[in-house]
Amino acid sequence: MDLATSFLIYATLFRLAVIAAGVLIIVLGYRLFLQGLASSDETDASIEGGGFKLTLKNAAPGTSFALFGAVLISVMVIRGSPELDITAAAPDAGAVTATSPLYERLKLRGEPTREQVSAFAVAASEQLLQAGIRKERQEDFSGALEAYHLALSLPGQPPSHLVSPLNQMAWIYQQQAEPELALPLANLAHQINPSSILVMDTLARVHVQLEQFDKAQVLLDRVLQIDPDNNDAKATAALIRQAQPR
Repeated sequence: MDLATSFLIYATLFRLAVIAAGVLIIVLGYRLFLQGLASSDETDASIEGGGFKLTLKNAAPGTSFALFGAVLISVMVIRGSPELDITAAAPDAGAVTATSPLYERLKLRGEPTREQVSAFAVAASEQLLQAGIRKERQEDFSGALEAYHLALSLPGQPPSHLVSPLNQMAWIYQQQAEPELALPLANLAHQINPSSILVMDTLARVHVQLEQFDKAQVLLDRVLQIDPDNNDAKATAALIRQAQPR
């Protein structure tokens, strides 16, 4: 029996046990309440003051007991069953892929819909992306790479939302003259969104560093067809002319 099935059985039994205990408490409290009403002992206690009067009846303990049972069941319904939260590290925490999240979670209480998970992931990824951009502007490139890595690791994102952090990571690596690290990231971003001008420019610059000038020129030609006045593409074309052997 797998872990998820075992936990579902446990959670079901847990709910039933708490509800049964609550029902028993209510029944016993109700019986105690009736006994208090039927009692002939004059043991009521009263307190007066400040314009009000508090009277403790024989039936009060039974009432409190029954209310406790009702509260117990209500809390069980509102809070739900126990929660199992499994966090498993990725096989290679340093690897950046669009399909290898750093953790997986199984939640049996108040489990959100796929749409909610996706919306949460997109919002969190966007915040991490902006944090990474701020780190880049501060020339904290290791911090920026960490932020982009976390943005990529969030599960439930649509593939299109991975393009920006992938491209930003590739850009940093090519700026640090590490085209071997930049190339797979830029290629993946280009595969997800082949019409992105920013991604094509980044990938072209990586090809220039790898001295793959023909591939870089093909990308630049596509960029200039879409945007003839693109200054980034013109700058990359100038890099090709400088880097090509004469």
